[in-house]
Amino acid sequence: MRVVKQATVLVLAFTFTGMNLSVLPGNANQKLAPDELIAKHLESIGPSEARSQAGNMKIKGTCLLTVRQGGTGQVDGEAMMASKGSMNLISMTFNSPDYPYESLKFDGKTFVASQFKPGLRTSLAQFFLTNDVLFKEGIVGGILSASWPLLNLEDKKPKLEYSGVKTIGGKQMHALKYKPRKGSDLKITLFFDPETFRHLRSEYERTIYTTDQQRIGGGGGALPSASSPRSSSARINAAEEFSDFKLEGGLNLPHVYKFELSIQSEVRPALVDWTFNLTDFNFSEVPDFQ
Repeated sequence: MRVVKQATVLVLAFTFTGMNLSVLPGNANQKLAPDELIAKHLESIGPSEARSQAGNMKIKGTCLLTVRQGGTGQVDGEAMMASKGSMNLISMTFNSPDYPYESLKFDGKTFVASQFKPGLRTSLAQFFLTNDVLFKEGIVGGILSASWPLLNLEDKKPKLEYSGVKTIGGKQMHALKYKPRKGSDLKITLFFDPETFRHLRSEYERTIYTTDQQRIGGGGGALPSASSPRSSSARINAAEEFSDFKLEGGLNLPHVYKFELSIQSEVRPALVDWTFNLTDFNFSEVPDFQ
């Protein structure tokens, strides 16, 4: 495994101290009901028979970590995404002593994020610990996960709201707001190509206020006192991007997956992304979630 450039990975080590993507072409101007949009999206993935047979997924490839703020540099490694039913796993290994691995797992009941050093988790792990609803709902990873909720809305019963066409990066997309049945502090928006109806992007947004005084589970630090001169709200933005769609097992799946995490705060601002290039798709091997 090749190390692209040794990263300054101090940003990955912080513990939030101070913070707690073949159908008929569509029309970008066409307003759609949520059920219409989802039906077209499902058609874009593949025939219903192929979708129903993909109950297990084990996908492997490479991963490139890029630190853009709060440190600099890149490190590459290997990645795996595995899912079965409601269970979901994302793991990465890197040739770096500062960031040797990352493991994010939901076994159907409990979400667990690895510690890369005793008592320390990365910004990515802390984000998902605070917002484990993304794993529990099956949203993370999009259609690269067998637990993608749009495959079986009767199971999750979320509240869905079509919010029109948005322009992101110069590209128009249908936007669908997703609210879990039990609610969430996280704002979740899913974006779909207006021509193919592939799921191209997910956005997550949350603001943690200084008055929350809550504690991030799993090693996170307490928020500072509201009287602290450095106290400020923290704005957390994350986005998933899906591209390079190709057929695998009769399904039209993305082969490039990117997760970007942005933390806007006076305490420890950060901008980091993880880009997966996926090459090995297995639908018969049962993933191990033990």
